[in-house]
Amino acid sequence: MSRQTANIPSPEPAEPQADGPAGGSDGLRSRKKARRREEILDQARALFAERGVDATTMADIAEAAGVSTPTVFNYFGNKDGILIAIITEGAQQARDNSKVLEPRTDVDFLTTLTTLFMDITVETLAIASKRIWRYANAAAMRHPTTELAVSFRIVDDALVDIITLILSRYSLTLQDGSRGDPRVIALLFYDVWMHVYYDYLAAQDEPIGVCADRLIARFDPLCKIVFAPGFLARPTLSDD
Repeated sequence: MSRQTANIPSPEPAEPQADGPAGGSDGLRSRKKARRREEILDQARALFAERGVDATTMADIAEAAGVSTPTVFNYFGNKDGILIAIITEGAQQARDNSKVLEPRTDVDFLTTLTTLFMDITVETLAIASKRIWRYANAAAMRHPTTELAVSFRIVDDALVDIITLILSRYSLTLQDGSRGDPRVIALLFYDVWMHVYYDYLAAQDEPIGVCADRLIARFDPLCKIVFAPGFLARPTLSDD
């Protein structure tokens, strides 16, 4: 990923202090900085989705946000920094606002798993567009030691933790009658979902229903291999 560095002019002058106690002035400046940062992120997200990350410059983002180019550099460092903020902060917001899927025993377990992972798909696409995710995924794979790649792994780990929590509420009866490890099963189905999700990202105009159909086609035989037929048909909850 090309990085914009270097001979950068001085940043915008500091905001004038508001009248009143120091605490009030500090609070006003903090709110202005937070709003400016969000505006930069919003404009960057829109430009990345429209033009692509490579074709968007820091100056483009600054112009769209109504700030100087040095200000964008000061907030995020470079375009990788903007991508990291979009992805990690979006993922955290999604987790904070998410209502963890309540366990159900009135539908078969394939339906439960498909619903869970399609919810993840929708929430992921709400964070950033397909175009941004394609770029970020490719950049993280090309350069696995960068801060962007590390951020991706942190987001992945947090997502697997949530899936593990949801699955731990079920008895997860396996083909041999034993109890499955929720995290092992979460990782197994997460890996399958990732392949389906990448295929969906690659198809620019594919409706999300096609992604759901493809996910069911992958999950169905895997469920039959992993889980006992009785549990698949009528999942039971854990006693723990």
